Amino acid sequence: MGASFDFVCHYLQKDYHCIAMDWRGFGKSAHTKNPAGYFFYEYLADVQILFHKLTKPEETVKVVAHSMGGNILAFYAGCTPNKISHFINIEGFGIQDMAPEKGPKRMREWLDRFLTPNRFQIYKNLFEVAQRLRKTNPRLPEKRALILAKHLAKKVRGGFQVAADPRHKQPGPYLHQLANVYPFWENVTAKCLLLIAENTEMSSWMTYIDNIQAEINRRLDHFPPSAQRVLIKDCGHMVHHEKPEELAKLVRNFLNLP
Repeated sequence: MGASFDFVCHYLQKDYHCIAMDWRGFGKSAHTKNPAGYFFYEYLADVQILFHKLTKPEETVKVVAHSMGGNILAFYAGCTPNKISHFINIEGFGIQDMAPEKGPKRMREWLDRFLTPNRFQIYKNLFEVAQRLRKTNPRLPEKRALILAKHLAKKVRGGFQVAADPRHKQPGPYLHQLANVYPFWENVTAKCLLLIAENTEMSSWMTYIDNIQAEINRRLDHFPPSAQRVLIKDCGHMVHHEKPEELAKLVRNFLNLP
């Protein structure tokens, strides 16, 4: 959700025109009409269209991306290396490495679920939405949670509901495999700043990993050797919510701003 970067953009807007997009089916963006749901590489097409509309072909862009967005932009920077000059990737390397034998089961789950619509819970008011956000992330200050709730939720009969498309809750039919991801990371030519949260929650969806920090470092070795790595102390996965001023300072330093 683009609005989740408002807290960071506050510290960057004096020097940059910041553009934060809602990925398709998230925030206030339109929901897909495809009953089969969403497919990862469609997000790369969205990035391509955005850059095509906002920049000249020869212009480069500086990108800050978090989690799923970091994964998407890492793919994009690897297949269009001349477009991205600087890439700040915030915990966008937690992709699951799925064993090939899981393919039939995952495909069956997708077939069984894509015709059954999902639904999000209805909350009485925005305060309840904010409290739900803080339950997921106790480090999120109440004031910021209320701001996020206004952008995250929409008014419905009976209260408020998350505005994102519930089809995002469906599993995709394909397997994520690091062997297919690494060539993209290794093809990145942008200057890279790779940010890791000390209290990252990436282990919650990489349950097969015994030593999460060792696994993260192993993955980061596939980015350019010149990439800078920074560990953000006393912070969880939602870095841009928890420590926006510190994140903005890291971005400014990386881009050689005063």
